[in-house]
Amino acid sequence: MQSVLQAALISWSIPWIATLAIILTALLYLRGWYLLRCAGFPLLPPWRAGCFLSGLLALWIALASPMDVFNGWLLTAHMLQHMVLMMIAPPLILLGAPLILLVRGLPIFAAREFAGPFLNWRPAQRLGRRLTQPFVALLLMGVVMLGWHVPALYELALRSPAWHQFEHACFLMTSLIFWWPVVQPWPSKPQWPRWTMVPYLLIADLQNTALSATLVFADRVLYPSYLDAPHVFGLSTAQDQAAAGAIMWVVGSAAFLVPAVLIAVQCLMRRQLPLQPQRLPKQTPRFPGVWQAVARGLGMRRGTAEAFSFVLIFVAAGLAFSTALALSGSDDDELALRAHQQSNNLDVAVYMPEGTLPVGENTVSVLVQNTSGGVLLDSPMELSLTQTGGGQRSLPVRESEAESPNKLLRSASMNLPEPGEWLMRVSITHAADSLSITLKVQSVSPHREFGDAWPQLVFPGFTVVLLLVYWQRHRHPMPRQAAQTAASH
Repeated sequence: MQSVLQAALISWSIPWIATLAIILTALLYLRGWYLLRCAGFPLLPPWRAGCFLSGLLALWIALASPMDVFNGWLLTAHMLQHMVLMMIAPPLILLGAPLILLVRGLPIFAAREFAGPFLNWRPAQRLGRRLTQPFVALLLMGVVMLGWHVPALYELALRSPAWHQFEHACFLMTSLIFWWPVVQPWPSKPQWPRWTMVPYLLIADLQNTALSATLVFADRVLYPSYLDAPHVFGLSTAQDQAAAGAIMWVVGSAAFLVPAVLIAVQCLMRRQLPLQPQRLPKQTPRFPGVWQAVARGLGMRRGTAEAFSFVLIFVAAGLAFSTALALSGSDDDELALRAHQQSNNLDVAVYMPEGTLPVGENTVSVLVQNTSGGVLLDSPMELSLTQTGGGQRSLPVRESEAESPNKLLRSASMNLPEPGEWLMRVSITHAADSLSITLKVQSVSPHREFGDAWPQLVFPGFTVVLLLVYWQRHRHPMPRQAAQTAASH
């Protein structure tokens, strides 16, 4: 029998859409890095690629590991996740100098028609300079960090999976902006002298210290949701909150103070890097363009072949994301405590989505503990579902421990065939003890909301934007005289 610790460590929740996005980003970066290295471009040593890939790996671990699975039960797990999203992944990603390499890794048509013009667009350049201006970056980081830890917003993120994902996106994006002046990834140029990054990081550490000290020394529980969470890891809610604050204090201070010391030493030593690094010898890529060969075989012109290849790659990416969306199951963030009962030496909690349930497949998860807080992983469980009202009938409930990413929960899948009120009975037996919980479940006809459909609208909407951009850039045909002159050259 596996232990509770083993069950917790294998509680991984794979976010398929985010995983696919991270893999595609890594492939684009590696392609750009490889092509620029083959072109003999300097300042692209292998360690940069290693930093970028390590940052993507850290990002994936934050979203898929037990830190994400247990962030609704443990503030400590949630804080570790936030630290990875804000203090580890962003600086590693920026150390990889990703901007030019990602653009170079795109298909030629996409880089020429969309990415390149956008990066050279004056409003985009002005916005980028404003956001990465140190004062603005520091202010954004402080507002987002403090704002999302206000109890009302934090509780909103715990209750709503959509707001939870938005919270994580805010942390990641503002952290990338914050670390930009510190790392100063190539080919960007600093807006402030290098020595100013020392007080910049020290002020950020003061913000982090103030928030972490609030968690450590608070005389009450700041986030009530954790009061109802099971204490399966031996920590009370107050101890969990203090431990989360200590993690934020230590990890955050190390993330801010270590680079501050390194920058201070660098400025004192006044080391100057060579302005003209030695250029690497050019190499021929081992894998020539496949699409160029296909185009020659089909008799296409080069520009047509590039556009055709981009369309194929774009459609393939859309199909891949649609598949990832279909593979994405229910999120444990959607589960709420629906019933909790103790009897003899058993403590049983039943988790399901809040409110009414849609007709069709639904998941119910059960946590079985003894009264001292220990999780019981081997307790037999029986579930039954009976419709109330006119004529009572029972339906089978299929138990499956693999339904939930949280391996401390016992899960079952139940199929509600029609709207109405149902009685669900959960029976647990452990040694000589037994406990039964009965609760009412209301099912309604499923209705589609915009919030459910938006992932399917992303790619069509993005396609419309790309078509409009392409039309805008090419709506004025080149005059015949200019075209003849360009052709002659």
